[in-house]
Amino acid sequence: MRKFNLLEIIGIMTVIVVAIIIIIFLAPFLLLWSVTHEVEDRFSEIMEEHPNMVGFGGKIIKVIDGDTLQIGQERVRLSLVDTPERGEPGFQEATDFTSTVCPPGSNAELVRDFPTEDKYGRSLGLVYCNDMLLNKLLLTNGHAEISTYFCDKSEFGIEDWARAYGC
Repeated sequence: MRKFNLLEIIGIMTVIVVAIIIIIFLAPFLLLWSVTHEVEDRFSEIMEEHPNMVGFGGKIIKVIDGDTLQIGQERVRLSLVDTPERGEPGFQEATDFTSTVCPPGSNAELVRDFPTEDKYGRSLGLVYCNDMLLNKLLLTNGHAEISTYFCDKSEFGIEDWARAYGC
């Protein structure tokens, strides 16, 4: 078995320490790059599922209530779902559910509906958070009802999930 002298040991230790330092400093950048590409890939998949739709991705700034969020600079109203308003039974539960699925600071993708805005100037559409369709989840978990008035006005009124709840 070969014996190492002090200079060889110091050299090997230096290489190991430098490698560890590089890994520690690069790991957060590699993780951020990976997450960013995953979000971009998911957004591409969503847009392929809805080829005639226009959308965007962004960070959730605030959950206004169960069916309204602030994504980036845009206030977004979920298409085809209606959650209880402030002061109505179920308001807090629906808002908390939306905050759990789409917490502020997380990324979301919006697939715009047609018409693209409601009478209050909010963008309308489907919102995906963590690869989950928030519009559908609110219905399936009992926090929203389908807005039947908009079923024949929305591009998404013919979706299976919308039809299953009354469109």
